[in-house]
Amino acid sequence: MAIAIALPLALPTLLALLMVLPKARPFIWRLMPLAALPALALALLAPMPLSIRGEWLLMGATFGLDEVARLFLGFTAVLWIAAGAAAREWFSGTPGERGFAVCFLLAMTGNLGLILAQDALGFYAFFGLMSFAAYGLVVQARSETAFKAGRLYIAFVILGELALFAGLALAANEAGSRLLADLRAAELSGLTASLLLVGFAVKLGIMPVHFWLPPAHGAAPVPASAVLSGAMIKAGLFGMLATLPMGTQAMPDHGTVMMAAGLVTIFAAVLLGLSQDNPKRVLGFSSVSQMGLIAVGFGAGLMAPAAWPALLPVLVFMAAHHALAKGALFLGTGLFGAQTGRTGRVLVLSLLAVPALVLAGMPMTSGALAKEALKSALAAGSEAWLPWLIVGVTLSGLATLLLMARFAVTLWAKAPVTPHAAPPEGLVLPTLGLAVAAAALPLVWSSAAGALAAPISAAGPTEAWPLATGAALALGAWIRARALAVGPQVFRDQIARPFVLVASGAEKFVARQRRAAARIGRRVPAIVGERASHWRLGQTAVAALIVAVLIIEANGWK
Repeated sequence: MAIAIALPLALPTLLALLMVLPKARPFIWRLMPLAALPALALALLAPMPLSIRGEWLLMGATFGLDEVARLFLGFTAVLWIAAGAAAREWFSGTPGERGFAVCFLLAMTGNLGLILAQDALGFYAFFGLMSFAAYGLVVQARSETAFKAGRLYIAFVILGELALFAGLALAANEAGSRLLADLRAAELSGLTASLLLVGFAVKLGIMPVHFWLPPAHGAAPVPASAVLSGAMIKAGLFGMLATLPMGTQAMPDHGTVMMAAGLVTIFAAVLLGLSQDNPKRVLGFSSVSQMGLIAVGFGAGLMAPAAWPALLPVLVFMAAHHALAKGALFLGTGLFGAQTGRTGRVLVLSLLAVPALVLAGMPMTSGALAKEALKSALAAGSEAWLPWLIVGVTLSGLATLLLMARFAVTLWAKAPVTPHAAPPEGLVLPTLGLAVAAAALPLVWSSAAGALAAPISAAGPTEAWPLATGAALALGAWIRARALAVGPQVFRDQIARPFVLVASGAEKFVARQRRAAARIGRRVPAIVGERASHWRLGQTAVAALIVAVLIIEANGWK
């Protein structure tokens, strides 16, 4: 088992180190999608619970898995595999491939390592490795926009790391242990909990510490954006689950702040996202909005520990749902940009409608199930906050659909620039795989999550009116924008054009039928005469045959 836990961390680290060898680089690029495969195998096959201690590493580091960590490791590994496959096609043979590959693999090591770490020191080390390695992904384009986004990103990373280090140090001191399980079982002070929440909220992108996230997503290349939004920001949620005494200690003040911040984040991010003209920045604000939903659920657990057993499975499911859907959307932007024809772009946009509707909460999808399960779980919490939380969760589908509509419009108008060497067919499989995984998540969750799947399986039917309202508002906004862009008279002509074409086609069809009827009318007399002549001849022949038979019979009778 020691090798099974070491391999998910050793393989991407080794590949990153081997990138210094020029002759090894083509081989490493081919292996890029396989770097996270050992982590996926561990999540699927390892016995639970699993814990191994390495006395020689980080003053006695402990690694392992429990049920929550196993689920996080599973969907995180799937996302890194898909992003690695896309990165291989996106960057292979380009000037910046070496730097991107090193940062990509080190960030992968940190992301997978923090999930496997079971002590505070190991968790902090891998969390920091992931955060600082991701800086290279943000600035990979080496443009002024990328460096500006990188400066903002690294400033928030340092802020978050300082708060996290102080919080973990205080928590370890108060618990008398560095094991994360002991931190979760201890009673933490208000200051310690505040520091931990701030450190993880920065990574999660909750307002008002979200400023780094949309610019970073807009500047980073497509494969990096997929893991930044789909996998790395979930490390903030995982850190909260791994270190805070959820379900055992009530923290009403912290819960109030988290729920209020979550509600503001859901809708403020939509208002900001609708004003963007970069599709990846729109997706970035969509991620901020979705993390507001998670903050609402987590805040309810801080306020009411009795509700935590119902909230925990829902939050894990929401993390998996958002990771797969948002990863598909980000990779799909690259696939869209790689298309050279209108037909290909229409097909890609149709494909992206699947994860977009999943994210918005279309009935029977993981988004709808997550929202309904969250409403049910919130009912076990604070009665004073419940009406506001239910309204916020219900309207979040409308908000997300508006952002998805804005994403589609901006994507069509301003597709991301792709490297000249990126073949579109190489990006199809990663995008399609994540889109199918996002759509199929409700079908596989019961077998994947075991006992944690119960709240999702019991979720009731969702309400369709928020999505219908969002679709109507999006259509109205598009009509208004189109009318303003081309002018009222041209817009009226464009609206009337389909009806004019239908009417013209109907007139042509009627005219053709009339001409055909006239031709038939002219031919009918001749046809009738010909048929009558044949008919009379036929009668004569029959009569002659009858007479001949009678004559023969008469002669024979005699």
